[in-house]
Amino acid sequence: MATNIDQQRKYREDANAVENFSKKYYDILDTRRHNVDKFYQTQAKLIWNGNEINGQNAIGNYLVSLPPTKHHIYALDYFPMKDLFPDEDTTYQVFVSGAVIYGTPESTTVTKEKRLFSHIFVLTVDIITSTWVIVNECFRFHE
Repeated sequence: MATNIDQQRKYREDANAVENFSKKYYDILDTRRHNVDKFYQTQAKLIWNGNEINGQNAIGNYLVSLPPTKHHIYALDYFPMKDLFPDEDTTYQVFVSGAVIYGTPESTTVTKEKRLFSHIFVLTVDIITSTWVIVNECFRFHE
């Protein structure tokens, strides 16, 4: 049986992992988007401003098709989902709010306005690869 100190250490380790995953995810999305599909579970689901995209490859293809971006994260919070998944010690719901700018500085075809967004995703450790992956997510612009 895990002691209270062991549990606290595990939560700190997971908290660092969730924060590092989130930072890396947005960095990849902004700089090397062709690799973003590796952040998703095979059967992942994305709801992008009301549009549903299913599966790791389809999500990757959709995100690659978007114009270049630069994300600015204003807030990141996460909660363990142990109440919903009692056997899962490494499943978290992650809440991100921030702003994104589409287009490169030299782009003349994409309006470079800052858009506020909310991004909520369920993050877990894949049992096959032992890596953190997104299971499902919802991304929405603030209108």
